[in-house]
Amino acid sequence: MNYKDLGDENEDERIRQIGEKTMTEKVVVGFVTDAEPPTKADRYIQELIERFPGIQVLARGNGPIAGTVWVKVGPPEKIQ
Repeated sequence: MNYKDLGDENEDERIRQIGEKTMTEKVVVGFVTDAEPPTKADRYIQELIERFPGIQVLARGNGPIAGTVWVKVGPPEKIQ
């Protein structure tokens, strides 16, 4: 398991890195966003789907700390 802090990157760059890692390396990637605004995680998901056709949203939930949302995405072949 690897960890990369993308907090210093702008949103477009974060989305690009998440999508490229998922699709080129065929791995499951989890990321965390702020819970506010409530549409932030939805915006990331929509951008990932538009930019990386076939990417799958595998799971989503509150946490790991208050005020955040986690999302797990995977390549088309990875169903978990």
